[in-house]
This record gives sequence, structure tokens and C-alpha cells, in this order.
Amino acid sequence: MSRLAAPRSEPEASGAWTTYIWASLAGLLVPVIVGLVGLIAVLLDSKGFVGNEVRLGTHLSIYLPEPFTNQRPLVQLAQLVGITFVVACLFSLAVWLHRRDADSKARNVTKSLHRKVLQQSLRRAEIEGAAAQYVRAEQLIGTHLPAIQKGLSMWYRAVPRSVLMLVGCVVVALMVNVWLALLAVVSGIMLWQLYQRLRYRKGDEIANWEVPRSRRRMAEIVGQAPLLARLQTHGLADRSFESELDSLYRRLTAEESRSGQLWPLLFLATSVAVAVLLLGLGANLLIGDSGLSVPSALVLGLALGGAIISADRLAKLSFQLKESEPSSDAIYLYLQRSNDVAPSEQRVGLAGLRDSVRIDDVTLKDSTGKAILRNLSLQLTPNSFVALLGTETVSTRALTELIMGFGRPTEGQVSIDGIPLLDVHPQALARNVMWVEPSGPLWDGTIAENLRGGNQDINNRDLVEVLESLNVYEQLQRLPEGLNTYVTVGDSLLSSEITFAIGIARAILHKPAVVIAMEPPPPAEHLPDDPSLAGLKRLADAGALVVVLPRRLQTLRSADRVVLLNGPRIAGEGKHAELLSNSDLYRHLNYLLFNPYRHQK
Repeated sequence: MSRLAAPRSEPEASGAWTTYIWASLAGLLVPVIVGLVGLIAVLLDSKGFVGNEVRLGTHLSIYLPEPFTNQRPLVQLAQLVGITFVVACLFSLAVWLHRRDADSKARNVTKSLHRKVLQQSLRRAEIEGAAAQYVRAEQLIGTHLPAIQKGLSMWYRAVPRSVLMLVGCVVVALMVNVWLALLAVVSGIMLWQLYQRLRYRKGDEIANWEVPRSRRRMAEIVGQAPLLARLQTHGLADRSFESELDSLYRRLTAEESRSGQLWPLLFLATSVAVAVLLLGLGANLLIGDSGLSVPSALVLGLALGGAIISADRLAKLSFQLKESEPSSDAIYLYLQRSNDVAPSEQRVGLAGLRDSVRIDDVTLKDSTGKAILRNLSLQLTPNSFVALLGTETVSTRALTELIMGFGRPTEGQVSIDGIPLLDVHPQALARNVMWVEPSGPLWDGTIAENLRGGNQDINNRDLVEVLESLNVYEQLQRLPEGLNTYVTVGDSLLSSEITFAIGIARAILHKPAVVIAMEPPPPAEHLPDDPSLAGLKRLADAGALVVVLPRRLQTLRSADRVVLLNGPRIAGEGKHAELLSNSDLYRHLNYLLFNPYRHQK
């Protein structure tokens, strides 16, 4: 039960001593309720208590005060039922409060881990790149963190409540009759082991893998059968399909046979265990003076039932912890700090872009060792409009991420004005390098807040002027609250043309030294003039370095320079017309990506 130790050591998991009080109270009240039920059974069986000591088995005796035993049996019954009801209510309250506190603690720990994942993604993006963080975060947030929360919640609910309940009920059962209790415990353990052995056999994992594989193979054969028939393969598809069908149903038949044996065998074994227990109980009741009676047998049964319930809860906890442990390992492996990047406090600032962004002999590889960029050298100067076009999207995107400070080259160096990018403070990069994409990007807030980006010195007149130049102001004014309309990430209220224009407007208002833009696909209708392209050109004319991942032919024609990548290497650079004349690859990409008539016959 030492799994999930790391999440349970988080600061949010400490304190809340009331959780343990309610858990302990709930666990210890169950044996109390069992004892009270035993007293009620004795009272009903004997129609009144004789003496102050009530014996419920070999070693379990309950002493009652004399004023209580001197009352009429009906009054005694009413008081016992009332006390039992109050204890049951207290037990229910304790369980509810414990469950609430346990879920709250698990929720707080998991929320804290969510925030740590966000902070770590910002740090890891400087080494691994920004795009890689989305894939990692999707798995961590979608799979691993929910598994951790479920495991933590079950842990806090079961420990120490179920442990105390198990110990208390077993002690009560042993006090009633040691041998019957031990016989019941041993029988239960043997039944559980039999169930596990029958349910999980060697080779199950192979079978669980082979059955889906056989189904996929049969589907492939069905898809290929018409083509194979045209090749006159003399029933090859039929024979392959029949072979897979026979193999599949052999496995399914074996599984069904095993499942069919499981429950009858378990029922038979349970019947044998119950018969042995009943014989033992009968021998104690009918022969000798062991102190065992029908009420004490009832107490023994209730105590064993409570022990079984608590043991079952602890077994489920054990299974859940086995599932949650890999998730915990994955989260904390991701959260481990890397020393590959200097701490932010040791980095330098950046005052714009005066000379150039230099990419010197850079090689960047993915986690499998495949080159994304190889021996790439490039110099990008301010006051220029550059388009990046490549055969592989991952390479052009990785190059733009390197300029933004995300990712660490395997070889070579990226620098701004001679300063290695890894030595520049992230906040300084954020002020000088801005990313624009089809979604803006937008964050949760009003459109005006998205445009200002925290800079309150930008007045409304500036906002209106820039939006009008991009030809989107009138469309935004038609929204329910104009520029004060609240939008969210991924909001479908605005088209990609408008959100892209908002991203460009933000760049014009903030005047960054470097702007990197990913264009949206061209609209269905032809635009003689593209206001967004004009906005990007305006930024370049104002002195910024503008790097665009183009989706429109007009952008390539307008670029001061087009950089062409073939896989991880540079295949050429120059103006659009020059590359069309000199590069077969460039002409081919233009036909594939920008020819609107290529799909028409």
C-alpha cells in the first residue's frame, strides 16, 4: 500500500486532521453496531436480560448497568433500538464527511498537479519544442491525472477507515469463537485465491491480443478479396479468411469454456465452505457449553460480513493503485526538472532586433533520433517579409519554434543580434517575438482584452484604427457587445479570417521585433486584396522581421524572400518568380498546394 506516495506527499495532501477523525470513527462504529445488534437479538431471544453480563460467544461479554437491566424488557428494547439508531446515524454522518474530505483532498492534489504540468510545459518547451507539449499534455491530463485522482480518492476513503473496520470486525469474530472465525477467514482466502486462479490464467494476455488481431486481419481480407478475385488467385482470399475464422473461434471457444467453468466451480467451492461453517456452528450450538448461541452466531455472521466488505474495499484499492501507479510515475517523470536550460534568473534581456536572427548549422532531432532539421544555416534580417515553405510541415514549424525559443538544437545555435537564444530570458522573448495563427490565438476574455494583451496604454482609438485597416471592425461591431464581447479558446463565434486578423492587429498594436505567422487556408471566394497580408507587410515595413508559413499564393508572391525546405534541409531561397524558374521542387509544391484547378477535370 505504499503506491501513490509522491502525490500523497504534496503540500495539498497534508493537514485536514478531521479527515482521519471521521475515518477512524466510521471504521470503529461498525463493530459497535454489530455488538448492539447482538444485544437486541439476546433480548428478543430470552425476553429480557438475566444479570448484568451478556455473553455473546466464547470470549465476548458485554456488561450492562444495573439501572438498565432492572427496567421492563420493552423499555430495554426501545432504548437499545434508539441507541443503535443514533450510532447508525453517527456512522452515516462520519462516512459522508470522510468521503467529502477524501474527495476534496484528492481533488486539491490533482488540481495542483495540473498547474505543475502547465508550468513544466513552459519550461520543457524551451528544450523539446512547443508542439511536443500538446501531445504530452493530452495524455497527462486526459489519462494519467484522472487515474491519479481516482486512486487518491480511494486511498483516502479506505485508509484508515476500511483497515480499522476490518481489524475491529475480525477481533469481534475471534472473541465470539476463535475456531469458527479462523475457519471462515481461511475459507474466504482460499475462495479468493481460487477465483484469481480461475479468472487469470497464463496466456490470457496473449489471447486478449490475438483476438482483436484476428478480427483486424479478417477485415483486411474482406477488403482485399474483390481485388484478389480479379487476379485469379484461385480462392486464396477464401482460404485465408477461413483459416483466420477457425483460429478466432478456437480462441473464443476456449475462452467461453473457461468462463463457463468459473462460476459453477466457485459456487461449488462456496457451498463446501458454507457447509463446513454450518457444521462447525451446529456442533458448537448443540454440543458442549462453548457460550455460542443463535444471537452470538448472528454477531459472528455480521462481524464476518463487515470484515468481507472492508477486505473487498481494500482489494479494490489495491487494484486501483496498480492502475494509478504508472500514471503517477508518468506525471512525476514529466515534472522532473531538467538542467539543460539555464534558470531564468541567469538569463539576459533583449532590446529589439537590430542586426539579424542567425541560425548557424542547426540540427534538430525528434525523440526517435530522426532529423527534423539538418545542418541548416540561415540569416533573417529586420524590415523583411520571409515565407517558409517545405515538403514536411514539421520541419517548417520546428524552425519557427526555434526562433521563438522553443526547442534545443542537437547541434548548432540560434542567436538574436549575436546573443544565443538559450541565454535570453523567456519574458524578453515574449516581448520581442509574437506568434499569430488562424485562431489568433485567443484566450478567455473580451476581444478588446485579447487585443491589448495586458497593455492598458493602448486606447480605444488605436484599436478601432487597426481593426478598420484590417477590414474587420464592422464585423466585430455587429457582435452582441462589440469589442467587449467575451470569447473563449476555440470559440466558434468568429471565423478563422477574423481571429487571424485579430492576431495581426495585436502584433501591430504591440510592435514586436519578430512576428511569426501561420496563415489560415484561403477563403472560398477570391480576394483581390488581402487585408491580413497587407497588415503583415505593414509590420515588415515598420522594421519587424515577419516570417510566414504560407497557405496562399498571394503571400508567396508578396514575400521579399521565400525559403524552401526539402525535408530537414534547405533546398533553395529567393523570390517567388526566381524559384519558379530555377526549382522543380518549388514548382511541384506550388502546383500541389496553391493551384485551385488541380482537382478539376
